[in-house]
Amino acid sequence: MFTRDFPMPLLLGVMLFLGTSDLDGIVFFETGDPAHNREIAPSGQLSGSGWQYQGEYKEFLGTVISPRHFITAIHIGKGPTTFVQKSWFTGAAADRVYFINPNFNNGNGSRDIPGTDLRIFEIHGEFPEHAELYTTPDEAGRQVVMIGRGRPRGEEVSSSGQTRGWLWGPGDNRVRWGTNTVDGFSSAGIRGPMLVTDFDDIAASDECQGADGDSGGAVFIRKGNSWKLAGILFAADSVYDTNTICGDGSDFRASMFNGAGFYSGGDNAACDNWTLISAANDLDESRTYASRISVNAQEINAVIQPAIDDKLKTSRQRYDEWLAGFGILSGAEPGDDADSDGWPNLMEYLADLDPSVPEELPLPFSLQGEQEKICFRLRIRMDGQSRGLSWEIEGSNDLAGGNYETVTGLNLSGVTRSLTEGVETVEYEIDRPSNSRMFYRLRVTLVQ
Repeated sequence: MFTRDFPMPLLLGVMLFLGTSDLDGIVFFETGDPAHNREIAPSGQLSGSGWQYQGEYKEFLGTVISPRHFITAIHIGKGPTTFVQKSWFTGAAADRVYFINPNFNNGNGSRDIPGTDLRIFEIHGEFPEHAELYTTPDEAGRQVVMIGRGRPRGEEVSSSGQTRGWLWGPGDNRVRWGTNTVDGFSSAGIRGPMLVTDFDDIAASDECQGADGDSGGAVFIRKGNSWKLAGILFAADSVYDTNTICGDGSDFRASMFNGAGFYSGGDNAACDNWTLISAANDLDESRTYASRISVNAQEINAVIQPAIDDKLKTSRQRYDEWLAGFGILSGAEPGDDADSDGWPNLMEYLADLDPSVPEELPLPFSLQGEQEKICFRLRIRMDGQSRGLSWEIEGSNDLAGGNYETVTGLNLSGVTRSLTEGVETVEYEIDRPSNSRMFYRLRVTLVQ
């Protein structure tokens, strides 16, 4: 176990190490096959090593860390409203699309861990499973599984007839995984403490190095019987040159397992940013940097613990807490109508309306008859399923008899989402039935 502070000052204007780049993919030592470990879960001794907790945010990755939260890198910025767990991550039959809650953290939409490159987002609804955090500062010397999205290995870089590394290939935004070992620790200044892995020439190990755009990807370490999230990819050594001549266009981006004799830095206008690489200054092997989870676990847990606690509650407990938020005693039954507006409490729960005040609009459920069609409109909270709610539209031609049956043949005709409210307005239509009169209702059920 050891700690190293590498002599790499931050460049003005960008939070990167000397000669490093934001990350975008995985480069392997053993193979240049772009299909290697691509969009397929690790197996054998590496089974369950974090692949199942990954999802795509923008053109990068994030990792699920609670029933409602995922974590990624700050420097990738903000963008889309969705977090997508592809089927090859989860093994599910279809991709899972989650919508990000813009109200999280008092309307900021995300929560940054101070002094780090770590950013947490919250979704509407719940993830079925989440990664545990690596909380002990003993990462050095341990094997990691590294997951990234982007560039595969390109052409080789050689010197004196010997391969020294490989250029970064064209970015393809495909997800891959590889392995490495934590070589030590470093600091990225205001971006906080980092795990460091070296690109070693170790055969038959799936040895890998981060590449351009891999930022936000995960680093997992096995602890006991489970794999835990130990880091979020930040940057990698990448910019090299054969000389110190400014503007000659000879600089290149690569992953080097033996960069001795080359120069590291950037071909900038001042031409004062080059460092001759040697084993003596420990720059001969490219390094990947990942924001450490262990030293920030307390702050992260403070953000995600409420979601973890909620997951342990029964559906009825969460329903009663919702009622209490409007000043309604928890003993009120789901079929009660606290505000006497004709909508039972449970139906207002599904629609995420105020059960203490009669509403005129929006309605939880409405229908409209047209010449050939009957159109239904429902307001449904986006976390309804995770709260144990289910619903179905029922119909009957005998109001007195009350013999309602599930309406079949519903065709989805529209979905409108309000992420600030956390609800969806869903519209269905059916062909007008042959009966001269029909009565319809919405049946809502809460799992106890």
